Amino acid sequence: MTVIHANDPTTNVLSHLYEQRQNISARIMEASTNGDIQRAIRCDDTIMMLGHGNQYGLFSKPNKNGEYKRFLITDRHVQFLREKTCIGIWCYANKFAERYGLHGLFSGMIISELQEAIDYDIDTTKEEIDEEMEKFACRLNDCIDRFGLPEIPKRMRGLDDVKSELTIFNYNNLFYYGY
Repeated sequence: MTVIHANDPTTNVLSHLYEQRQNISARIMEASTNGDIQRAIRCDDTIMMLGHGNQYGLFSKPNKNGEYKRFLITDRHVQFLREKTCIGIWCYANKFAERYGLHGLFSGMIISELQEAIDYDIDTTKEEIDEEMEKFACRLNDCIDRFGLPEIPKRMRGLDDVKSELTIFNYNNLFYYGY
C-alpha cells in the first residue's frame, strides 16, 4: 500500500489509518514531487490518500497563511489511479472519484474542524470534533483491517454510538465505488 498524506496537523488523526500497518511500501509527504507521486502510485495496487481536499483533488499542507496552494493528487494522477484500489479520505474525495471513475472507498465532506461545522450548520464543539474524529479514524482503520471495502460504509454507520449531528453527518459520508 502506498500512503499519500500531507504533514498537516489538522489531519494527523488520519495517521491511525496506516501507522500500524506492515504493508506500507511508500509514504508520500508534501515535499514529494509530482514524479515521486506518480512512480509510487504505479508501483502499488492499493493507494491510500488522506488529508484535506476538494472535488479537484487532495491538498498538500497549507502555507503559513493557511491557504492550500498545491495539490498532491489531481486529474494528472487519474491515469495512474484508474486500475488501483483507492482509499480516499478527504472532503469531497467521492466527487473526485465519481468524476474520474475511480474504484474504492471514498469520503464525502467530513467535518474535522470547527469552521467546517459552522459552514454546514452542524451544532458541535471543537472538543466533540476532536474526540469523534479520533474515534472515527480508529474505527475506520479497524474496518479496513477486518472487512472488504464494499462493506465499510454500512459498517461505519453502524458504529456511530453517539448519533449527534456531527457523527451522523460524518458516518454517513463514506462511499464505495466498485469496478
